[in-house]
Amino acid sequence: MKVIIIGAGRRGLRLARHLIEEKAAVTFLDISGSRCQSALAKLDCMAVCGSATNIDRLIEAGVEEADTVIAVTDSDEVNLVSCGLVTASFPNVTKTVAAIRSISYLSEDEGGKSLPVLGISDIVNPDSEAARRIVDVVRSGLYYDTITFPDTNFLLFTMHVAKNSPFANLSLVQFRSRFSGNIVVTGLHRKGKVILPSGDTVIRPGDDIAIICDSDDTLAIFDQKGKTGRQTDSGRMILVGGTKVTRALLTRFTLKERASSTLIERNAQVAEEFSTLFPDLLVINGSITDETLWEDESLADSDILISLTENDEQNIITASYAKKLGVDRSIALIKTNPNYISLARQFDIDAPISTTEATVDTIVKHLRSGRIMSLHTLFDGKLEVYEYSISGSFRHLGKALKEVNLRGQVIIAGVKRSGDDAFVPGGNYVFTEGDTVLVCCLHSNSTFVQELFR
Repeated sequence: MKVIIIGAGRRGLRLARHLIEEKAAVTFLDISGSRCQSALAKLDCMAVCGSATNIDRLIEAGVEEADTVIAVTDSDEVNLVSCGLVTASFPNVTKTVAAIRSISYLSEDEGGKSLPVLGISDIVNPDSEAARRIVDVVRSGLYYDTITFPDTNFLLFTMHVAKNSPFANLSLVQFRSRFSGNIVVTGLHRKGKVILPSGDTVIRPGDDIAIICDSDDTLAIFDQKGKTGRQTDSGRMILVGGTKVTRALLTRFTLKERASSTLIERNAQVAEEFSTLFPDLLVINGSITDETLWEDESLADSDILISLTENDEQNIITASYAKKLGVDRSIALIKTNPNYISLARQFDIDAPISTTEATVDTIVKHLRSGRIMSLHTLFDGKLEVYEYSISGSFRHLGKALKEVNLRGQVIIAGVKRSGDDAFVPGGNYVFTEGDTVLVCCLHSNSTFVQELFR
């Protein structure tokens, strides 16, 4: 696959790294010479310096031989125009993807799916993707890296294993025996390396483990402090910063969730705008750093604080400070520097949410072939979880799981069958048309998965 990525910023580099590991030929096109040089120094790629709205520069970047063009600059206009230009002038490009933030450019069908603009194959809204991640975390009540799957009660989340954890030094067989519900450990992150585990794999102190489960009862054991570890009712929420992500989040919230939320916004005009847009939301014009505000509004008694400003450092400090003052849980939005994710965890923040990671996950999903419904990555993109729909042309249709050679590269962690409950499959599970399966693999094995389910 030959891919042109327009924009060699944080999203472009993260996406390119992902594609290059899959043996894709990647060329950057960016107006900044320094960003092009940085990409060349960090990755096995090509780079052309110039404007993506200039046909000559597009041709120089190899658009006439490319399969895919992805525009992820910080300019909506550049992303739209460049992808529209490619669609109109280069029919050999079969897929164009543009990252667009401004809602004025976007329209949706009745199902909420973005409608085509200028013939562009797929539109991805980074703010909307970040909001989607936050909603998953809030509604799951777990406050880890948490992802839900539509129409099932499956949850995918990560958990850190501390030295005093009751799970430390257990094999996965022993770990699994402690649960009455369905649970699958899909990956372990240990000292920068990700392991696709087997039953003999031993959980070590310091590991982060990725878990898929389908039972509320199963979740109770994950708490290390005598509670359930989960809040099924989000309670009182404090939102800090009236940004585009905040707007996307509030749009996704239910009326009850908005009514239990308070927005703190220091800009009076922005505060007024949010008050008008969301009349069921309490909006306070003030600064979250004002100690008087904390006292007057009893903010420390809140259940959740979500810091959503445009400043990563401020979000980390605010979310950490809130925990120290007594707020039960906190979420920090990381917009510009994904490296802050690991830093945020050191400050007792329950769920740092990276806009870059959420956006790249969605773009990669659009690039995948086959009947993929969703794709999520964990552990800095090294572990992938797919949601696949089994079609009538699936080559293993009618076979039992134990009859399919997965080469130790894949874990089938869950199945949703139409009209039935979701379940964790055993060896006798038979692939059936219409089933939706959750598939876990290392990123290095993603090509095998795509071949398996094409």
